[in-house]
Amino acid sequence: MLRKLPAKTLSADPALIAVRSHFAGTGAALCNAAGLIDGDAGTARVLRLMSDLREATCLDRGIRRRLVNLHRLLSLDPVFDGFEPNLSSWVLLDPDSPEVEQICISTDRLFDLLVEIGERDERQAALAQTLREQDAA
Repeated sequence: MLRKLPAKTLSADPALIAVRSHFAGTGAALCNAAGLIDGDAGTARVLRLMSDLREATCLDRGIRRRLVNLHRLLSLDPVFDGFEPNLSSWVLLDPDSPEVEQICISTDRLFDLLVEIGERDERQAALAQTLREQDAA
């Protein structure tokens, strides 16, 4: 059974909060999309990621990599980290079907989340650099 991620969290990491919130709202759709593309392995990939997000204290490199890999899977960019999913079920889907439309929407939303995370990282790095320069002066 798919458990919802808490949207409100005690984590101080704003990127983790954003990802948890995203998955709280779209986790089921992402599971379905990954399942349509890569079968049970795709669904399991999303469920493991959601489990990791529940236990995480920060958005570490491993979780970030799995988020990018999930986006690549949903984007049908099939080879990442030496892994090549089974895309044979994809051939059976009608491009005009509601399932394909949902996959596209889920993929676009995940991309927006990845962009948001990157922008947060850039702002945080700029702030850290400014603070270092102030401390040095």
